[in-house]
Amino acid sequence: MAQEYESELTASRDEIAAVLSGVVDGLTAGSIRLGGEDGPVVFQIPEEVALEIELETEDDNLSLELELEWPRTDIDVEETPVDTAEELPAEDDEPPIPVEAADSSQTFARFELFLDRGDEWRWRLRHRNGNIIATSGEGYTRKHNAQKGLRSVMQNAPEAKVTEDTEN
Repeated sequence: MAQEYESELTASRDEIAAVLSGVVDGLTAGSIRLGGEDGPVVFQIPEEVALEIELETEDDNLSLELELEWPRTDIDVEETPVDTAEELPAEDDEPPIPVEAADSSQTFARFELFLDRGDEWRWRLRHRNGNIIATSGEGYTRKHNAQKGLRSVMQNAPEAKVTEDTEN
């Protein structure tokens, strides 16, 4: 039985990049979850896949198509009922991202280490929707020190308490 899922999205580059990041997360994890009106569809991806990249010019439009292909195995595509599907908390005006790693509990955000315009190392925590959740707040002259600060946040944040400052 042939199963198909199709989704089309017109959005900003950042929003499209967030969707593609979901594909990358799933490809890395070995399974992808596609969101749909009838409930999510989850499927496994083997270690080896074929990638086809095609750029077409039609009239006044350019089209870039990315296609992944692999042989079907005994593991079928799994349809998850809507009422048991884990959903991301979304802001009112933010559409849900239609593609993510099947085990999305570990892919809501990623740390990025980068060299800023002043040639200093920084880190940021970016949600998969593209929003920056946290930053190092300062630049580091050595990459090692930026990595050390990043690791400190990763280790200490799960146990961090939330306090409220009521004095202005």
